[in-house]
Amino acid sequence: MGAERPVVLEVPADPRLLRVARVAVASVAAELPLTLQDVEDLRVAVDELAAALIEGCGPDATLRLEVAVDGDAIDVRGQVAGAGPLPALHPVAQDLLGLVAPGHELGDDGRDRTFRLRRRAAVATP
Repeated sequence: MGAERPVVLEVPADPRLLRVARVAVASVAAELPLTLQDVEDLRVAVDELAAALIEGCGPDATLRLEVAVDGDAIDVRGQVAGAGPLPALHPVAQDLLGLVAPGHELGDDGRDRTFRLRRRAAVATP
């Protein structure tokens, strides 16, 4: 995959639908020379970050994910528009994200909640 259009997924902000996000991200990641552990770490990171975004959201909220391949890296961005400030992240989730998604970004601007993470393949594609 090179610099192709990103995959965009919008689902209701419902914890039962987080598996759809995990599968979508893992499917795009499969196009890169990532190890199985890298893909699993990415799935866990997306699950934790997306769960943080949707926590406490109402039934009309929507989780939007954008997944893009950039050379030998995958970029994942998430957003829940209009969700307000993020609740505090559980310490176990913080520790887990530190292990599986170093350098991730998770925040809000007072209105929208967002995350971003980037995973680069250990072996660059030719």
